[in-house]
Amino acid sequence: MPRSHAYPPDLARYVEANWPRASKLSVSRDLLEEALAVAFQASLTMEETRLTRFRLLLTSPEQLPEAGVPTQGVLRLRFDEPRAMTADELRRMAPAVPFETALICVQAEQGKLGIWGVAHSGPVWLAPTWGGRGVVPNWTYDPIIHVTGPGQLAVRCAGKLVGALERGLVVDATLDVFDSEWLPALFAREREDVRALHAASQADAELPTAADHSLVGKISQSMLRRAIQLVRGAHHGGLILVVNAESAGAEVRGLRLKYSFGQDEPSHRYRTLLLRILHAVAATSKKPSVGWADFATSDNPRFAELEQEVFEQSRVFANLTAIDGALVLDKRFGVIGFGAEVSAELPSPRHVFRALDAEGRDRQSEAVENVGTRHRAAYRFVGDHPDGLAVVISQDGGVTFVANQGGAIVFWEQSLSV
Repeated sequence: MPRSHAYPPDLARYVEANWPRASKLSVSRDLLEEALAVAFQASLTMEETRLTRFRLLLTSPEQLPEAGVPTQGVLRLRFDEPRAMTADELRRMAPAVPFETALICVQAEQGKLGIWGVAHSGPVWLAPTWGGRGVVPNWTYDPIIHVTGPGQLAVRCAGKLVGALERGLVVDATLDVFDSEWLPALFAREREDVRALHAASQADAELPTAADHSLVGKISQSMLRRAIQLVRGAHHGGLILVVNAESAGAEVRGLRLKYSFGQDEPSHRYRTLLLRILHAVAATSKKPSVGWADFATSDNPRFAELEQEVFEQSRVFANLTAIDGALVLDKRFGVIGFGAEVSAELPSPRHVFRALDAEGRDRQSEAVENVGTRHRAAYRFVGDHPDGLAVVISQDGGVTFVANQGGAIVFWEQSLSV
């Protein structure tokens, strides 16, 4: 009878066979398998109720600059004596070597793996996941093993995913909802409204500059990514519900808002910031249209200031998820209220579908009873709001997007193998 799940030896074989040809795999398959096996065991442990999450860099101290790389945040710290690489040692070290900013460093000595120290990388490598304009530096081509949850392993080379264990399967690509076509399509009308407002402000300019779809969409994507990551980092979980702008106000169908906001400029500050960015980028260009690249690659200090203002808006959103109930936004990312309860009287779907690809074309049916209250509330909400969106962030850091596709309630589990 064939095995239904893959394990570290399967991942080691896959990584060896698919390692990028431009660089050489610096460890043997046996040692890679050993590292993955120990990391897998460590992923099943907890430290003071916290999941064990870490990054493991398989390289020698000599491969990292002793003086560090100040502009890239790299700092190498070497132990006086190497320590045995065991699941318990990784569990104990993990809180002091945060997944987001540091790595546990391992090398082989006399055929055995040992922990020789830690390397501080800083959070800049997370820019694509956390949102932002930052260019991700690369300072090693040696394997980095990501441990993001129980049984969740990924092996990367220079930021590129080579292979991962996800839900007991070896995969070669992460499921990133932000790469889909359906998600930006959900906000198409609001994106056009912003571009029209910007165009109107350019009417009297000698050389009017339009805002490309990519600029409006990517800024909003970065804002939402950062808000989700802040909720994940707080480990309290949260639920974000997005409705059409016409639903703004104290009464939103199917929801009971404990705290609702007046619909004035402060509650719609994100749109103000977005328009400021469009105007600022246009003011620095003589091109007929400006896009994300014009914003992302510029070293204009004003752009950095505006980006930080957007990220502070992300923090506002994240903070409002910290109590029971959902944060409710409109599709312009205006804040309607928080502490919202999804009515239990709304019908619960008989079936929901797990998306196996970014577009949700490949799906499998799942039982509604297998999830918690946040997920069930999200299912009821999108069933009642077919044009809406729900984002569920679990206490363990899992992120689930829920949408209504032609009457079917579909959910996407955003890959944790960042």
